[in-house]
Amino acid sequence: MIYRYPDYYRDFRCIAGDCRDNCCKGWEIDIDSDTADYYAAVKGSFGERLRSSIKNGSFVLTADQRCPFLNSSGLCDIYTELGGDKLCKICSDHPRFYEWFGSFKEGGIGLCCEAAAELILSRPFLLREEEAPPEDAAGEYDEELLSMLLRARDEMFAALEREDIPLWEALCRILDIAAEIQDCLDMPFPDSSAELPCSGTLGSFFACLSELEPIDESWQPYISACAEKLSSAAPHESGQDILLRRLGAYFIYRYLLKSVYDGQVLGYAKFAVFSLIIIDRLCRLAEEGCTADRCAGIAKNYSKETEYCEENMAELLERFGQEPCFGTLSLKSLIAASFPENVDGN
Repeated sequence: MIYRYPDYYRDFRCIAGDCRDNCCKGWEIDIDSDTADYYAAVKGSFGERLRSSIKNGSFVLTADQRCPFLNSSGLCDIYTELGGDKLCKICSDHPRFYEWFGSFKEGGIGLCCEAAAELILSRPFLLREEEAPPEDAAGEYDEELLSMLLRARDEMFAALEREDIPLWEALCRILDIAAEIQDCLDMPFPDSSAELPCSGTLGSFFACLSELEPIDESWQPYISACAEKLSSAAPHESGQDILLRRLGAYFIYRYLLKSVYDGQVLGYAKFAVFSLIIIDRLCRLAEEGCTADRCAGIAKNYSKETEYCEENMAELLERFGQEPCFGTLSLKSLIAASFPENVDGN
């Protein structure tokens, strides 16, 4: 089996207590069965603490939504007491993600982690391959469709990487490539033929974000405040294109092949484009300007509120197929207005 991953994947390191956010706060932390069995057998006072902190297969969060083993230094008591190999699977894997197919497996690091976001933005997107032990595919899929998706994804990567293609054109190509494949499937993805004014489309995008289930209580007030200032956003800076291209490659890599199982090719392409439009606008609204570090922080917060909530991702994909503001023509108009023509390498 081939294991494929981005070049930066092996360089990820958790920064633990130095993280300004924390993956041990605000999340329900499920415990896999093997780890639960081990925790049930841990002896002594720490074993008693473990068992008293678990209910219905998850850790019981504190009143301020912290994992009960997250200490005041931002470190994990399970890690320090029992060792890193005794963490439950979700904690040891995070922010890593994996997808399994018949002849290959893909992995990466998720944008919702501060250290991962900075790493993703720090270098061009490049895939590596190595041999790995065989593993089962995640489900039944069509081999021909998977081959089509792999070729399409390569075309999308190439559009994002080419120095002579402006960002707006690369994003339009991504939508066109996805639409062509979608038209070939027996699982159509609805797409509005309306072309709405850009100002109204952007406002609808932010309204949509404000209606999703919040993960962090500060997110919705922040989005609402930004929505009120959309007209006063700073002009798009071509220097940001290199960062947006890398983010685009991340979203395409992580999501496009999922459509081999659910057929939502155009939906996942729209999510990538929608994400770049939102992240770019939030960067332009940053009061102190947007450095690469601030862009990473903004992208991390956006990721946490969208792709790291199954309900929110399902809601977005449904809206992408139903609401006129998410139609391909409306998206293309907004892309052209958001990213004026310039040639910027990555």
